[in-house]
Amino acid sequence: MKIKVKLYGTLRHRVAGYHSPQGLEVEIPDEATAKDLLDTLKIPGHRGAVFIMEGRILNADDKLRHGALLDVFETIHGG
Repeated sequence: MKIKVKLYGTLRHRVAGYHSPQGLEVEIPDEATAKDLLDTLKIPGHRGAVFIMEGRILNADDKLRHGALLDVFETIHGG
């Protein structure tokens, strides 16, 4: 299935050829999860990410839908 992905923060620099205004169309297997998307994009899971699909925050194990727009934000750490 295909989804459109928009990356935010430093995540957008981690995917070769990513163009911020348009985002990226990604082909992933049916039944893929948000975590599977990170694996497909070769973004390490330990970096942390917040997934928003059509206005709803997802857990890493939530399944994605064909044709959906997925916004992926890098979590911020500090103290």
